Amino acid sequence: MDISIYAIIIWITAVIIASLDLIIILGSRNLSSKTFAFLSFITAIWVVSQGFFASTDSIAISNVLIRLQYFLGLIITIGFYHFSIIYPYDTKPSKKQAILSVVVAIIFGYLYFFSNFLIVNTTYIGGIGKWAWEFGSFHWLFEISFCALWIVALSKLYKAYRKSTGKLRPNLKNMFWALFLGIIPPTAVNIILPLTGYYNLNWFGPISSIIWIFIVAYSIMRYHQMDVRAVITEVLALAMTVIFFINIFIDISPNVVIRTSVFIIFLILAYYLIKISLRESRQKEQLADLNLNLAQKVAEQTADIQRAFETEKKARRDLEKLNDSKNQFIMITQHHLRTPVTAIDLELKAVLGGACGPVTPELKTSITDARTASNRLSHIIDDFLKIAELKPGGSILNLSRQSLMPAIDDILGELKLDIVRLHISVNCSRDAADWPELSVDFTKMREILLIVMENAVKYNRDRGSIDILTSTHDGTFEISIKNSGIGITSDEAKKIGSAVCYRGDSARSQNPTGMGIGLSVAKAIIRAHHGTFSITSCGKGKGALAVIALPLRQAFAE
Repeated sequence: MDISIYAIIIWITAVIIASLDLIIILGSRNLSSKTFAFLSFITAIWVVSQGFFASTDSIAISNVLIRLQYFLGLIITIGFYHFSIIYPYDTKPSKKQAILSVVVAIIFGYLYFFSNFLIVNTTYIGGIGKWAWEFGSFHWLFEISFCALWIVALSKLYKAYRKSTGKLRPNLKNMFWALFLGIIPPTAVNIILPLTGYYNLNWFGPISSIIWIFIVAYSIMRYHQMDVRAVITEVLALAMTVIFFINIFIDISPNVVIRTSVFIIFLILAYYLIKISLRESRQKEQLADLNLNLAQKVAEQTADIQRAFETEKKARRDLEKLNDSKNQFIMITQHHLRTPVTAIDLELKAVLGGACGPVTPELKTSITDARTASNRLSHIIDDFLKIAELKPGGSILNLSRQSLMPAIDDILGELKLDIVRLHISVNCSRDAADWPELSVDFTKMREILLIVMENAVKYNRDRGSIDILTSTHDGTFEISIKNSGIGITSDEAKKIGSAVCYRGDSARSQNPTGMGIGLSVAKAIIRAHHGTFSITSCGKGKGALAVIALPLRQAFAE
């Protein structure tokens, strides 16, 4: 065996390829990187076989090696076709593609190693090429398969690059150019030129692998190609490995310049390797200190949060006790107030009926006014009880599926005298399709609608109007009650219903005796139905719009 400088350079290239494979395997575990590393390793074997082919003096060995080179070339081509399917999204090839690839590999393996259909034999010619070979009658099967698979693989990568965005785009671009530029030299000098009888550049094909090795290595370091996380220490270790491998082939004869150069390069690489290792050690120590301090800070903040939580929990218990005491006081007060108010109303009714003698017109007016005040006081007592019932978590609803149209009819009948007195026109649909059945507490919803309608009448103008509209959308049923009354400002609209007993200036001026509790009660009960309640107005004197939204098919716990 005559080891030439060309064979040494070829083997150095193989070591570089294998070292890059090691970096890829250690730096990433995804399917794309594993596939690429495996194919690169097969490429390294092909490169090594080229070095031995350029060095051997045996016809028998050269016959085996040339057949091995072409067979490995086909395996590499099939592999990179599969890589173009897998990369960059780790898409696994189909079973049919895998089976077909295995069958093709087996057929070509048989044709190369057990027949003369593709290659007949080798002939020693000397010189740089050293060996020539004779092609079989079906050698064109290899050339067609090789070119077709590479064209398809590169086309797939190019299409993926055109569709890519973000950080994936430069990775696909670099991979495409690495394979495109890397395949041209071996195709020219190892496949095309031998077909013309020219073999002297056969050694250049494997050495040209440096082209795609450099591009892929750059893409790994710059863009984390195939999600490979390569660090400087790995790259330095790769460089030192190559240097030691080169040193194997340096002649033993005293060549001080070469050996000194190798030693200096080794010292430089070792210096940076030690420097990086020390820096990583310091970073680990700093990270350990950071973790320790972070754990202490987390423990301190956890203790503060725990104390705040306990304080909040105690405050919540105190508020719950205070709320329960408030509710008990309201219920007791309501009970004690209702009895005398009821008695007063009965006595006034009896006097008005003549139980205590004739009733003059003046006395009848006074007694009627007194009964009106008594009824107003009774309503106030009822409102207090409703507020007590609206405690958080309290079950205040008696649900059933009903339409609210009967409630509207009852309310319009109850308010008929005031509506006629103020000459108010009421527009309301009587079509049952406009009033679907809802899961509601009918009694409480009637009270809410009564409160809203009373306000629409009470704060309306003479010869005004009230429009009651309904709509259904997005699983929600809405009742809109629009009046042409005194209206409210935008600030008053935000406050109404958010604070108990709040009343706007215009409302206090038109009805000084009201307390403003009703709308707060209405908003709370509608919220208990998982609905919403809002009041809007274009301004004073421009009327108001009250909108009640309720879920159509909301399931409530009874």
